Amino acid sequence: MRHDAAVKKNITLVFDLLRYLIDHPELAEKLPDGSELEFLDKDFPSTGEGEGLEGIEKTFIKVDHVFDLAT
Repeated sequence: MRHDAAVKKNITLVFDLLRYLIDHPELAEKLPDGSELEFLDKDFPSTGEGEGLEGIEKTFIKVDHVFDLAT
C-alpha cells in the first residue's frame, strides 16, 4: 500500500473509531491511559504487546465490523 493510501486509511479508521466510541464508551474505559493505538486488520495475528514511540505502551485495536481490543 502506498504511503498516502495508508495515511488516508488510518485517518478514516480514526474517525470510525471515534464514532464507535461515542456509541460504546465502555471500550474507551478499557484503553490504558497514555497508550499509543495501532490498528490491525481483523485477520492479522497480534502478540498483544509492543512499545511505541519514546517507550509509550501500544494498544492494538483489531478492525472488523466493530472495534475491539486485541489480546
